[in-house]
Amino acid sequence: MLDFLENNKWKLLLFYYHLVFIVFAYQLRVIRGISDAHFYWAQNFSIDNFSWWHYAHYGTDFILFINYPFIQLGLPFWFGFLLYGIVGFFGVLKWIQWVELVVGQKIYYKGFNVLYLFFLFPSLHFWTANLGKEPLIFWGIAAVFYAVASANYKSFSFITGSLLLVIIRPHVALMLLLAIGLVMVFQKRFSFKKRLALALVGFSVFAALFYMVLQLTQIRYLDWKRIQYFNEFSILSFRNSGTYVPMLDYNFANRFFAFNFRPLFFDAKSLLGFLASIENALLLLIYLLTFVVLIVFYKKIIFPQWMKIAFLFALIASLLYIQRYANLGIFMRTKIMFQPFVLIALFCIIKQGIALRNYKS
Repeated sequence: MLDFLENNKWKLLLFYYHLVFIVFAYQLRVIRGISDAHFYWAQNFSIDNFSWWHYAHYGTDFILFINYPFIQLGLPFWFGFLLYGIVGFFGVLKWIQWVELVVGQKIYYKGFNVLYLFFLFPSLHFWTANLGKEPLIFWGIAAVFYAVASANYKSFSFITGSLLLVIIRPHVALMLLLAIGLVMVFQKRFSFKKRLALALVGFSVFAALFYMVLQLTQIRYLDWKRIQYFNEFSILSFRNSGTYVPMLDYNFANRFFAFNFRPLFFDAKSLLGFLASIENALLLLIYLLTFVVLIVFYKKIIFPQWMKIAFLFALIASLLYIQRYANLGIFMRTKIMFQPFVLIALFCIIKQGIALRNYKS
């Protein structure tokens, strides 16, 4: 097993690293003056006009429900970033626990554990350091992934994480449930009766989540033309943003690429855009290396259950979000939900390819 979480010194150093991103995220929002974070901490309206229970709904309102007591106590804006940033840090730790579980060993290159590089990815820490949904959602997703990999569905983190996903972002819970359900149902190690029971339960939960999503998106009822209208409206709502991407003018392949791998250097209009381009270029390189390994060793590559879930979750999320989003910043923020899990899956495939190549030689 890896020793990262067992080493308190490394945990403390990682927290200091994460704290830098919390401070940076706070300063960035203060400079911009208008953001979702300002709304979540009632910086641009008086929360006294509403009762606490006014926000007891699923979706965005629930973030205000969580924050209401802290806001009423008069705690400052920066405290909100610290609070959510700490939750995001625990989400990173839960993700690292999952990495330890699925990788199961140290991966050294010239005496350095290369997995540490994944633990330090800037986007992982930046988006989990913000005052908003991402820290809670990432912690919830990591908790679900860990529970599935360890087959421990009674833990506090799994139950709480699942509830957070359902209440805050039911569409994410729906996508993750669909990915897990499809992989589980086609597992031959389960009996037919068990797979049928899983399918029936999964479909019931899926239907409830789908209804919640229809209500949150204002689509209300299942109608394909109505869904298309709201999807186009969502994309066009980004037209006046600084990093708008004309997704409606793109074919499917360009949409898929833009969402998963942009911004790249030709998109960069600021230092942040340039840094994001470096990370995306590295991500693209990892995908290309994985593709080469799959071409050469496809029949010998092992795809464990967790890897299938990670890839399927990413695919489902990509297919959904390219219908709704058209902004480079939103692309980066959204990918944090699945990209860290996919990165570990890609790394494990490349590692298998290296081992197979060394064995042949």
